[in-house]
Amino acid sequence: MDDEQTTPTWRSSPPTVAAVLVSHDGATWLPKVLSSLAGLTHAPTAWHAVDVSSTDGSAELLRRSFGAERITYAPSGTGFGQAVRLGLSELPRTDWIWLLHDDVTVTPGTLAGLLDEATRSSDVGIVGPKIREWPSLRRLLEVGLTLSGTASRETGLETGEPDAGQHDWAEDVLAVNTAGMLVRRDVWDELGGLDPEMPLFADDLDLGWRANRAGHRVRTAPAAVVFHAEASRRRVRERSAGDPPHFERRRAEMFTVLANVSTRRFAWQYVRLFFGTLLRFVGQLVERYPEGAADELLALRSIYLHPGRLKRARRWRQSTARVPHEDIAHLFPPWWLPYQHTWDTLVETVRAMVRPETVETVGRRTYYDDTEDGEEIELDAGPSIWRRRPWLTATVLFTILALVAGRQLLPGLSGGALLPAPETAGGWWELVLRGADDIGLPTLATAPPYVLLLALAAIPVWFAPELLVWALLVLGPVLAGLTAHRLARLVSSHRSARITFAISYGLVVAAGGAIDQGRLGTVVGLVVAPVIVNVALQLVAVPHWQTGLRLGIWTAIGAAFAPLVLPMTLLGLAVVLGARRGHAELRALATQVALSVGVMVVLLGPWLVQRALNPWRVFWDAGLAVSADPSLPSSVLGGWSGPGSAPGWIGITAVLVGALSLLPALTRSEVRWAWIVGLVGLATAVLGYTVTYGTPSGASGIVPTLALPAGVFLGSMLGAALLASEELEFLPRRLTAGLVVLALVFPALAGLHWLVRGSHDPLHDGSVGVVPAYLVDRDGSTLVVRGDLESGATYVVVRGAGEHLGEEAMSRSSDAADEVRTAVDRLLSSPSAGDVQTLLDAGITAVYLPDADEQLASRVDSAPSMQPAGSESPTSRVWTIEGEADVTVRDSPWWRVALGLVQAVSWLLALVLTAPVRRRPEPEPFADEVEEDEAVVLP
Repeated sequence: MDDEQTTPTWRSSPPTVAAVLVSHDGATWLPKVLSSLAGLTHAPTAWHAVDVSSTDGSAELLRRSFGAERITYAPSGTGFGQAVRLGLSELPRTDWIWLLHDDVTVTPGTLAGLLDEATRSSDVGIVGPKIREWPSLRRLLEVGLTLSGTASRETGLETGEPDAGQHDWAEDVLAVNTAGMLVRRDVWDELGGLDPEMPLFADDLDLGWRANRAGHRVRTAPAAVVFHAEASRRRVRERSAGDPPHFERRRAEMFTVLANVSTRRFAWQYVRLFFGTLLRFVGQLVERYPEGAADELLALRSIYLHPGRLKRARRWRQSTARVPHEDIAHLFPPWWLPYQHTWDTLVETVRAMVRPETVETVGRRTYYDDTEDGEEIELDAGPSIWRRRPWLTATVLFTILALVAGRQLLPGLSGGALLPAPETAGGWWELVLRGADDIGLPTLATAPPYVLLLALAAIPVWFAPELLVWALLVLGPVLAGLTAHRLARLVSSHRSARITFAISYGLVVAAGGAIDQGRLGTVVGLVVAPVIVNVALQLVAVPHWQTGLRLGIWTAIGAAFAPLVLPMTLLGLAVVLGARRGHAELRALATQVALSVGVMVVLLGPWLVQRALNPWRVFWDAGLAVSADPSLPSSVLGGWSGPGSAPGWIGITAVLVGALSLLPALTRSEVRWAWIVGLVGLATAVLGYTVTYGTPSGASGIVPTLALPAGVFLGSMLGAALLASEELEFLPRRLTAGLVVLALVFPALAGLHWLVRGSHDPLHDGSVGVVPAYLVDRDGSTLVVRGDLESGATYVVVRGAGEHLGEEAMSRSSDAADEVRTAVDRLLSSPSAGDVQTLLDAGITAVYLPDADEQLASRVDSAPSMQPAGSESPTSRVWTIEGEADVTVRDSPWWRVALGLVQAVSWLLALVLTAPVRRRPEPEPFADEVEEDEAVVLP
């Protein structure tokens, strides 16, 4: 082509351009920015600079380059859009406006490239350059912008994508960045410029959206290139008074979506962003980033508590809108894009963890120079994953072992001490908020605290809470291994010893039989125990209120499922306080321990009072009160008894290893503390062997399971071996080899027993209702009676299919419940018509004996109005009661619901406070600073 065909027509009669440069504490970048502006091949018609209350010398740099007459000084807090207006008020009217930042350098042909694209069509209203990263100069940042339905800024680029010309074609977009934006003056005036509601962030997205709705095209000009340091977005600019708060970015993006979305979609988007922000808030908390979570809530509050601002903004935008939303729908990303980003991030994270050398990356933002063109780096495959990440590999293998051992168990577990989970997590929430008003008999008793923890944890699996129970039981040994490994990292530097200890401790949970017997409380208690020891060690080392708070919270979590955790922890803390010699040390530690105890009392609340009135019920874990059958030797060597427990002699190997750990003199003092913890567990197990307890339903003489205290004892023996392993390198090689082999005997034997036997009876999958299926659909409740006249009978009143997990500990303390209790006692001794009427008045319409004792059955059969009915099992009996029953479900008092909400909020805050905090990242120094030579004077 000849020059006449390739030369743009505007060059013969150039349009006028007014350039406005806005600066705020930009002295780090201004020298290079001003130098690049001086090198433009086509310069603006007029210049003006606006300095917003700079304190770093920026104003002086601008004065020396522009001249005092071309500078406007704006007060602190002036937004970018308002600063541009101040600059334009000092300039003559031109055809185009060019917006510049103090951290953007241009190339000689930047403005010419923008005008090339701007003058191609009369309907082009805004043009933006291709933006590359400064200081790397090679990575792409933006070639046009758009906004997703979740109010997320989208560039369409990969993270760290290099510029290889792959985006070098002009196209229509929703918006372009204000850094280097060229705007037609009449379009600017028509739209009213940048919205003052967005002083710093998302103003470019909003202006582009409004321009498209007004019928003006927004175009990219890839031939025009600028380099942007993104000082405000990356928070490398020094903050000063009047700067927007941290949550402003999120607020502005949400405001842009709600202010511009179509009327037809506004209601949906309004609700979507509200609940989506709450989910992001929860996600930030889970990610342990409380500052980000706070930004989400503050942004939500700023918008939703000021609907008038949103109403005015939508009315203003409607006044300039001439193009329907459907005509610009192609400028927005697909609805699934934000979720695809989340999935890609998750996949890349997992891939990088497992085999990082296979992950191909183009790099992320850096402050250092890139490698030379053409330079290739060959990566060796490196060592195997076992050698790189042995604990990750061990955890995966341990998880596989747990799944194989639980091969006969599927979600929907019940049996032994475990009641079925409710149909949805709402069953647990109803128990927390309403008590037991609708499960048989009225009561004002509070639900056990573990129910609230299960309700919170089951929110992600709301319609399948049985998945949570299945994971806690079947994967309980793995979870215990994870918490034990975290404790091991605190006390030992030997990687192999840490892994051996963690796996061995996890097998203590499996070998005790708690899984097979459905003792959920025991499993969770053993999972939490290493965390309590971990936090206690940190508290002893450095007494601090936050550590004391965490100790109280974790102890409360363990005690919620296994109440025995509370007295064992208090006893251990008392021993530690007694060992403190210095008055100052004792006082500091005692203060934090008192804080911990206070937190335990607050979180466990009324339940603590209930157990204090019946102290031996401290041995009653979450679930049904099922008697164990321990022997004294098993109490000492592991507390293993009942279905699923390993032979007691396997535990002897762990005790032997713990005893040998006392021999090395170098680590003896640390090992003694492990033994103290173990003796606390052992003493508790021996005490449990000598006592029994009863339940509110009338059962008595229940022998407690000792798997929890005995598990703590064996875990302490393994911990003693871990501490003593620090001295193995100083022992003779043969002796070391012998001790290592001895330490591996316990996990080998316990793991083999677990794998071969598996986990099954009495625990099984496929929840079986407490009452026959045909009684479920009847109005009213069912009286379920178990036991016999000789050893004692227990009863429970259930509605529907029967009790679910959590209801077993609800004591019926109302007048109606007392009357029913008396009537049932007489029904099983000398029944009368009045007793039957009492049952009807309480809404009871049927009596069910799951394992019918002949004497009990004959007593019930002789009662008036009892009609025998069919049963699903030959060993069970069912009677229906003739007469009119009061089947009304009574509402809970308002204070009962309020108490449940307070407990829920308290526990939620407590769980958040237990997590380590990820602070907002501090900005790194900008590495491309330039020396200030002579001033650059602009034309």
